[in-house]
Amino acid sequence: MDKAVFKERLIKEIEKQAKSIALYKSMTNPVSPDDAIGRVSRMDAINNKSVLEAALRTAEERYKKLKTIL
Repeated sequence: MDKAVFKERLIKEIEKQAKSIALYKSMTNPVSPDDAIGRVSRMDAINNKSVLEAALRTAEERYKKLKTIL
């Protein structure tokens, strides 16, 4: 693989990870106690938040590793 092609792919992957991080951060806001959702729905929202936080950590770690390679 050509060095220029590798660098281009690396830059695209870094941009992709940056977008993912921004998306995950917007989706991991605190789950507020709202009367509009029931207890089970709130528990499901909290569980989803935990999964998204784990995905956020993974994306941030990958982003940092990619930046060190560049």
